[in-house]
Amino acid sequence: MQSASVLVVDDHPVYRDALHQFLTRKFLASNIPVFSADSLGEGLKIAQSQKTNWVVLLDLLVPDCEDQFSGIVEFKKLPNVIAIAAISGLEKELIEKQCIDAGCNIFISKNSDSAHIYESLCTLIGLEPQDALINQLTDRQKEILSQIANGHSNKMIAYSLNISEQTVKVHLGEIFKKIKVFNRTQAVIKAKENGWV
Repeated sequence: MQSASVLVVDDHPVYRDALHQFLTRKFLASNIPVFSADSLGEGLKIAQSQKTNWVVLLDLLVPDCEDQFSGIVEFKKLPNVIAIAAISGLEKELIEKQCIDAGCNIFISKNSDSAHIYESLCTLIGLEPQDALINQLTDRQKEILSQIANGHSNKMIAYSLNISEQTVKVHLGEIFKKIKVFNRTQAVIKAKENGWV
């Protein structure tokens, strides 16, 4: 999938700002910028002003929409909008099919937690969620990642876990492979950016 940016369109300032901050942090490692708008008009203006492909997270009830689905229709007209996720507090069963028929890719309930929203957007972008990487690690590997984040040497880690230094090295090699980094420094940066440690 080509590189993309995320646009959150929601008129509720607390919800929008919290989601914007959370998604900005989560997408940082993938170099995906996150923008936000408080109305359909502002969202369309942002989408047209940037030379990027957009994945739009659109609240169905922003005040300047003619009806619940007109925002989807308006964003669908823009050639650089590659996917639209409709988000609403309305019951999924009542509205999901109509959203898909209007042109959005997925429907997300506002009752979903932030992690689910992030993972849904990753799917639309064609990106592996960063959390999926950490979940591949064994408990021992997570422990070792935490220790290197605290600046411990292989020798210190081996001593504290009662294993050999060679075993620590083998675990580190596996950790780097699973979280897709090449060295300790990158591993620590990625772990801190994603809130793994």
